[in-house]
Amino acid sequence: MDDDTATGRLLWQVTLRWRAAVDRAVAPLGLTHAQYSLIGSLYGLTRQGRSPSQRELADFAGLEQIYVSKLIRALADAGLVTRSENPTDSRARQLSLTAEGARVTEAAVAVVHALQQELTAPIGGPAGPRNRLLVSTLRALLGGAPGTSEGSTAMTATPTLTGQDIGEAQGALSALLSNVLAASDVSGNEYVTFRVITVRGPWATLDDLAVYLATQPQLGLDGAAAAHLCAGLVQKGLATAGGPVALTPLGAQLFDSLNATVRQTTQSIYAGLDADDLATAHRVLATLTDRAHRAVTG
Repeated sequence: MDDDTATGRLLWQVTLRWRAAVDRAVAPLGLTHAQYSLIGSLYGLTRQGRSPSQRELADFAGLEQIYVSKLIRALADAGLVTRSENPTDSRARQLSLTAEGARVTEAAVAVVHALQQELTAPIGGPAGPRNRLLVSTLRALLGGAPGTSEGSTAMTATPTLTGQDIGEAQGALSALLSNVLAASDVSGNEYVTFRVITVRGPWATLDDLAVYLATQPQLGLDGAAAAHLCAGLVQKGLATAGGPVALTPLGAQLFDSLNATVRQTTQSIYAGLDADDLATAHRVLATLTDRAHRAVTG
């Protein structure tokens, strides 16, 4: 794929693989990646002497409140979190860790920190200058959005690159791409498929193309969904049915138009960022993608 979209693609790949690696690391403690992110944030606030409400915790962790509600319910059912009345607001509940919750969180923090040491080893570890630079670059891409720094520093004195940092940056960029594509009635996966046909081809058959798409974790497609996507492009008159698979003149025209819009949007997002910072982010994300993939596959 072209370099102008590589950052978003790598962010998505690293996010998926990083989350999977954390999921596997904290599973023996009875946690998922999402539960770890939330209970870790609560742990950080508790260490500051705070008993946050659910809304305060959601804001601190940078998560949607309705999602936090489901996570808190599961953590409470597991005996890790308690909800008590707030003396200043009868409508809210104060959250705190149980003794078991504190024990599990401390164990999870140690496990995940060790995992971060392993995954960031190629760039000098969490405290290394390259990792610090990457964190700074990702926060610049996020535009200083809430929850991008507090949660990652609450449990350690050294700012580190976390799955949440990467996930939030990828989520923001994906949402922006969806907005750009919405007017053309083209989905993000269809746009990626345009690129795959153009850049990764030639593909002998639609089946070959579908098999490749199903192996790309950032798309979230199984074999049937990938085949359906390819058939849909043919139905819309955007791709050819016979081999080698190619974009039709209509598809090529639409792809060129979308590329121009995406490129313009990308340039505005990256405006003012140092070229060396972006090059470092690109290299580091590629390295983390590979490390996370190997951690998941063993």
